[in-house]
Amino acid sequence: MAKRTAREQMVIRNRRMLIYTFLLILIFLYAAAKQEMRSGEMPSEAADTDEFLRDGTEAAEDPGAAGTEAGFVLDQEDMWCLVLTNARYPVPLDYQEDVKLKEIPESSLQVDERIWDPLVEMLDEMKDQGLKPVICSGYRTLDKQELLFSRRQKEYLEKGDSMEEAREQTERELAVPGSGEHCLGLAVDISSESHPQLEEAFGDTPEGLWLREHSWEYGFILRYDRGKEEITGINYEPWHFRYVGEKAAEYLNRTGMCLEEFYIEESLYG
Repeated sequence: MAKRTAREQMVIRNRRMLIYTFLLILIFLYAAAKQEMRSGEMPSEAADTDEFLRDGTEAAEDPGAAGTEAGFVLDQEDMWCLVLTNARYPVPLDYQEDVKLKEIPESSLQVDERIWDPLVEMLDEMKDQGLKPVICSGYRTLDKQELLFSRRQKEYLEKGDSMEEAREQTERELAVPGSGEHCLGLAVDISSESHPQLEEAFGDTPEGLWLREHSWEYGFILRYDRGKEEITGINYEPWHFRYVGEKAAEYLNRTGMCLEEFYIEESLYG
């Protein structure tokens, strides 16, 4: 085979360079076309997803949509009936200035006049259903609260408990003086003619069962429910109902939260 001249070798190298360059161009064009195809598919997929969400079938996966549908929009005008009071949070000093009391029918007890209508409506409905609710406690003054607290604490002391044990037990059953639902005028204790005692068994009576199922429809909640004792600091009280307004009552009933948990969710703790 004849030896190639320097010129022929240069021609061969140039041809090879052209071939390599052409192959590289083809590779780049293929990669670009692939990327364009993927980019072209994305808007379509996004559009399908948006349409899917608009149809409502996947609304729960959309955080914004879920918040709108299932969340609670706090209205500052409703804060008067959402005031939280417990051992940690006493009744605000200026709260009583806005409270006007009204006597409950067939009773000498009183409540904040702003909850009188829904309370009476709820009691009337119970009576229409053949139930016999009895209001046995409503608004309490600070003096009455201190009297009840000291009396219960004395009972535990007489049983042999230490002062610390007696106070701890009493705080599980009664609000610390200066705090408490009854001091707001927004809470009532309800028993029945057939079961006048304020004890856990009331929760299984027809009146207790009806209140658990329907009280939220009138803006009331079972304030100290079973299973929430460590959060509320109060023992289970199936007779104690607190007015929080219809919107909040519906929300708390649906979510199963107590008022303390609601405050945490809404970041209302000071």
